[in-house]
This record gives sequence, C-alpha cells and structure tokens, in this order.
Amino acid sequence: MHVLLSISGKDRAGIVRDVAESLLNIQANIEDSSMTALRGRFTMMLIVHIQADDISELKATLAALEQRTDLTVQSQVLPEDEASQLCQEPDCVITVSGADQAGIVHAVTDVLANMGVSIVDVSTQIRSNDTGDMYMMALEVVSQGQSEALTQRLQDTARQLAVEIQLHDLSSDIL
Repeated sequence: MHVLLSISGKDRAGIVRDVAESLLNIQANIEDSSMTALRGRFTMMLIVHIQADDISELKATLAALEQRTDLTVQSQVLPEDEASQLCQEPDCVITVSGADQAGIVHAVTDVLANMGVSIVDVSTQIRSNDTGDMYMMALEVVSQGQSEALTQRLQDTARQLAVEIQLHDLSSDIL
C-alpha cells in the first residue's frame, strides 16, 4: 500500500534524517518526495510504500516522530489507481521575474490551465534589492507540443504584468 505523508516544522538540520530513520525502522520505502524550506519552515511530501498490515505501525511511528521532533505529520492512504500513476515528465521550464505584485501566479497559471498545460513543479521567491522586491517564479510544465502558442500567450501576459517570462525547452536550453 502507498501512503502520502505531508510533514512540516521549524527548519533545522537533521529533519530529513529523522524522518527517513523513522520510516526505515518500520521498513517503509520512500518512493517519491519533494522537500523545501520556506521562511524558516521546512516541508516535505513523501509517497511511501508499506505492507498493508503495517498501517497501524506507521501511524504509531508518525505519532512518535511528531512527539520527538515537534514536526506536524499528516498521512493519507492512496487509492491503488493513484499510487500506480507515474509522474508526468516536464518538457519545459517557464521562468518569471519582475517587480513583485499581486496576481502574477494567477495570471501565469490561468494561461497554462486554459491551454491544458500540466504543472509538475512550481517554486516562487521574493528577493529584495535596491529598487524594491523582485518576484521570481519557475514552473516545470508538460507543454504537450504547444511551446510556440504557449510562448505567445505568456508574452501577452508578461506585457500585461510588466514582468519577464521565458519558456525554456528542457531538451535543448537547460541541462
């Protein structure tokens, strides 16, 4: 059986080790994960595989982990059809940069949703400099062969927001 874990807490060295050790102790296999630190908070999402009869042991282990580390842990058993889905492979990265303002994420993701483009990963960050706050966003997407039309629509959005938006083909521009 596969279980989705969402774990967060105050950032410190050793969080990943502590979680991995707890899971190893019950022979839970970490199959997929995403982890990041945001403003002094660390968060991770994991999909782990356990034997079906180990769910009560997993819950006990997670409760002990919360007590020992002050982390917050949520778990959800995944239906088998979800657990067997493979992650889509992104073929493009979209980068956005410009003066910080409300609505950037919505405007860009609205274009993507309207074109049926799937987002695999998003990362955003504000950086302060001498001229004010600079907003940066990177999105890994599955463009489904629409890179030319997508580039045009994103450029229209970039003009409306007065930001820079670039689409990078993963097969040639990056890596």
